[in-house]
Amino acid sequence: MRTANVTVSDPVGFHLRAAGRIVKLTKTFAADVTIRYNGRVANAKSIMGLASLAAEFGAIVEVEVTGSDEDTALDRVVTLIEVDLAQPDE
Repeated sequence: MRTANVTVSDPVGFHLRAAGRIVKLTKTFAADVTIRYNGRVANAKSIMGLASLAAEFGAIVEVEVTGSDEDTALDRVVTLIEVDLAQPDE
């Protein structure tokens, strides 16, 4: 299991578009990915679960990854949340 605290870079926080991008990425990994914010927990492979966290721009969320590809999964999820969500969809 690996964890990281990550700052949300999307200017409007975890809304459906951002949640969709996170789900699309996390579903490519075998590892289980959980995101915690403000006392709430969400499966990062669930768009509604992520959106329900309502993490705002600049919020710090905890990402926990467990599984065979956890190192790669954690690195990619951290980069997505901290950097890529601030960029427009490609």
